Amino acid sequence: MMVPLGTVADVSTGYPFRTKVETEEGGEILLVQMKDLDGAEGVTASNAVVLRSDGGKYERHLLKAGDLLFQSRGSRHRVAVVGPGIRGIAAAGLHVIRPHVGRVMPEYLAWWLNRPKSQAKIRDELARGTYIPFVSKRELKDFCVPLPSLETQRRIVEVDGLREKEHRLSAQLAALTEQLLDGATLAAAAGKHLSSK
Repeated sequence: MMVPLGTVADVSTGYPFRTKVETEEGGEILLVQMKDLDGAEGVTASNAVVLRSDGGKYERHLLKAGDLLFQSRGSRHRVAVVGPGIRGIAAAGLHVIRPHVGRVMPEYLAWWLNRPKSQAKIRDELARGTYIPFVSKRELKDFCVPLPSLETQRRIVEVDGLREKEHRLSAQLAALTEQLLDGATLAAAAGKHLSSK
């Protein structure tokens, strides 16, 4: 069953700063930006700008674990899940997708939105503008996603996690094999050089 995203999640925009934002001394609120998104790793805000929340001005904009951050500007529209331990707000250029608990799993929704076919559809049908394409909150809310049972969602997420792990291990194996072959060929070359003297 296909349903509009807005029926299974709340969608809001990032915090609208009017000027350039820089780290503030004594800050405790991370400003998560587009550069901090990683579809596989989630939100990686280790070098994020840090802000002070004087008077709690950011409190109602704080991200929650399980929120999704959607890159609304650019040629790619990556989606990352906010993990536990991130106390921050989303910057402009990001939409915050907050899945309805008990209806859709954040990881499943991120998997669906990050799929190449979904990304192509978002780029071709939702994004507006030629110089820096932009996906509006309204267009995103109307974007249809499949909604299987929570158990099926869980299984999809589990299988996708195993596939990602296999890709990482394959890449590590290829790199190690390359190192071993490189070392063996260098040793053989050195051995030949020595024996020819």
